[in-house]
Amino acid sequence: MTKREHPLKGEFDTATARWERTTHEDGTPAALEIGYADNGLVALRMAEDPEGDILIYTPSEWEAFVEGVRDGEFDIETWDDEPIVEIIEDDEEDAPASK
Repeated sequence: MTKREHPLKGEFDTATARWERTTHEDGTPAALEIGYADNGLVALRMAEDPEGDILIYTPSEWEAFVEGVRDGEFDIETWDDEPIVEIIEDDEEDAPASK
């Protein structure tokens, strides 16, 4: 299945689109691929599952998304400095009741 139809945005042909794999800051391949179709639509997909689901964007939607990324709109705090929380089950519930 190379052609994906979005009911409002139109057709995205995965076979003719120009796909670019995203990279981490150190240059290693990341999980996403960005596809650019001849009709202006842009798509995102998981690189390891090219036949899986894709997200389709119009040029204006893609531009707004990229501007938001550049502005830090989607930045999240990392959990690197957070303490590791371990959940310990209460053994008393599992122990047989003494009579």
